[in-house]
Amino acid sequence: MKKKFLTLFAAAIVSANISAQESQAANVPKKSPEEKAEKMTARLTTELALTPAQQTKVKALILQHEQARAGEMKDNTAEREKFDADIKTILTPEQYQTLEQKREEMKQRHHQTN
Repeated sequence: MKKKFLTLFAAAIVSANISAQESQAANVPKKSPEEKAEKMTARLTTELALTPAQQTKVKALILQHEQARAGEMKDNTAEREKFDADIKTILTPEQYQTLEQKREEMKQRHHQTN
């Protein structure tokens, strides 16, 4: 299950990188870590039916992760594993399972387009 999360998370990062490259090409400014955290939290709130308490914790976790990523683009395996462990403590088992399913779907769509 952890590998699925990491795979989906990696796919999300790749997707974000592609979006960022497209944005730069169109002279659209990059989103700040705060904007990214807000957008991802809103999406997860809709997809996983997060409670207000979970929303606060998830947003803080995503913001922390995005700020860490804002520096160097390097192999962040340890950071991804920490993110996965932290989000798993916030979500219910059902929400985490749904998240895993969404990640797998994203992975499948990514493989179909490549």
